[in-house]
Amino acid sequence: MAATSNRGRTASPGQLPKRNLERTVKRLVAAAEVEFAARGFDGARTEAMARRARVNKRMLFYCFGSKQRLYREIVRRKLAARSRTLQQTPDELTPALLYWQQVVCSDGRAWRMMQWEALSNGRLVAERDRAQLMREVIERLRQRQAHRAIAPEFEPESLFIAVMALTVFPGAFPQLTRLVTGLNPRGPEFRAKWTAFLGALGERLSAANRPGRHRESARGKAPGHTTANGPTRPPGSRVADGCSAK
Repeated sequence: MAATSNRGRTASPGQLPKRNLERTVKRLVAAAEVEFAARGFDGARTEAMARRARVNKRMLFYCFGSKQRLYREIVRRKLAARSRTLQQTPDELTPALLYWQQVVCSDGRAWRMMQWEALSNGRLVAERDRAQLMREVIERLRQRQAHRAIAPEFEPESLFIAVMALTVFPGAFPQLTRLVTGLNPRGPEFRAKWTAFLGALGERLSAANRPGRHRESARGKAPGHTTANGPTRPPGSRVADGCSAK
């Protein structure tokens, strides 16, 4: 389907008003994210992306130049969102675990894209930027250990891998989670059980709860702290009951 001008006539890419072009780019990014998550980079087809975005394929290449650049743009946006999320992560380990669980559940397509990447032998897109974000997370863990918010005996790199595994696994491998628990990992019952488990585990790993240490009451809870109705959601997240890799 060709892009159209405000008067309904077919317009060439260069003739589109800036506002229309921005909307087209937004639709293309959203459509491409669905395709990449469903089929991986190699299996995704630009024709399907353009059809889903309701534009012709020529418009896709006008906006991004290639499928590779479109994929890179999606990764760039994901990294920017994760960087903002990192700044809002609670300092204490327990609320941080619950917070990141909600982050993971709110963006299942990103994790599905990474699963496809794991099956590929190709070079990671934006590998340097991703590694920098990982270093920032690890440095934050070190700082929290220095302030005794997290038990210092845990190597921060290994702790971060454990946190990713704890928060990603149920949504990434729903069939295994269902076989183990007998529950739908995307349902409210499993979500409640897993949230309770993460909270209890975080308390055990937290340096603040070690024998002989006084646990101060939290003042001004940060996003992701547990409330009477469960953990709060990350700003801007759209989380249904349970994790979903839509």
